[in-house]
Amino acid sequence: MERFSQPAAANLTLLKALDGKEDLLAKIPSIPVVVQSVLSEVNQPADNVNLHRVAEIIGRDESLAAQCLRMANSALYSRGPALDSLRAAVRTLGIARIRDIAVSCGLLRIAPTSTKSLDPEVFWQHSLACAIIARKLARAVGFGDPEKAYLAGLLHDIGYIVNLVVFPKQTKSAMERAQHDGLFMGEAEYSELGFTHCQSGELLARRWTLSDDLVEVILCHHNVVAAATYPALVAIVSLADSLGRASGLGLGYVETPNPLDSCAPVWSILIQQCPLAGEMSWNDFVKDSETYVEEIRNLVAAMCK
Repeated sequence: MERFSQPAAANLTLLKALDGKEDLLAKIPSIPVVVQSVLSEVNQPADNVNLHRVAEIIGRDESLAAQCLRMANSALYSRGPALDSLRAAVRTLGIARIRDIAVSCGLLRIAPTSTKSLDPEVFWQHSLACAIIARKLARAVGFGDPEKAYLAGLLHDIGYIVNLVVFPKQTKSAMERAQHDGLFMGEAEYSELGFTHCQSGELLARRWTLSDDLVEVILCHHNVVAAATYPALVAIVSLADSLGRASGLGLGYVETPNPLDSCAPVWSILIQQCPLAGEMSWNDFVKDSETYVEEIRNLVAAMCK
């Protein structure tokens, strides 16, 4: 599994493949400033969140504002007359849903829309599922920063964006092979490219100057034993990623073997880092996930209408 956590700087195949393509890498946008501002506002303790301020920030982005109003008036949340103000929409949706809508808008802008190998909505669905599951798992095991787990889950697969933008033909071939054979995408990537989304994601994370813990998650979430500094956070995201993929919230196809089959060693690492994990069962957490996994599907369906 070392090929899934080899640093980008040590992967000569990746460095050679990027030669002359740095301009393509530079064109990948970071998460929009408005979205970052919304996340910064809603990630405070609940008592400190100013909903009027959140509405004001959202109002600076036309598409984000429109999405919030549309969701607040959808059958999922509407309980009365149509809402026509952002403040009312923010109150109706609540902090958690505002966060989810904001990050979805941000990810959909980053993910390339012209590719035929990976539907941007499928990519977003998996990223959002991983984020939500990671936050729930972090709270369950007593991890100190559940919102950091959410952000790490959201960003863990940004390497796919790099590969789709900079290496579209090879990535399309890898995706077709993975879908046809039910392979884990990382295996297909390594065969076609000589590196995976873990290395290319680390490269983009450093370009975006993300924090060291997020960089380690992006690089090591498919090889948790390689996480030297933030193993608890990496383990949480790795487990959330596996649960999402096994629950039909992966990259749009069924993997064999089941991603959950390789979770036991990662759960053992998490128990070492978060003792509360030892007081619960991973299988029970998986079973309890059935309810909110369906909620994620409903959220995605509503936003993509």
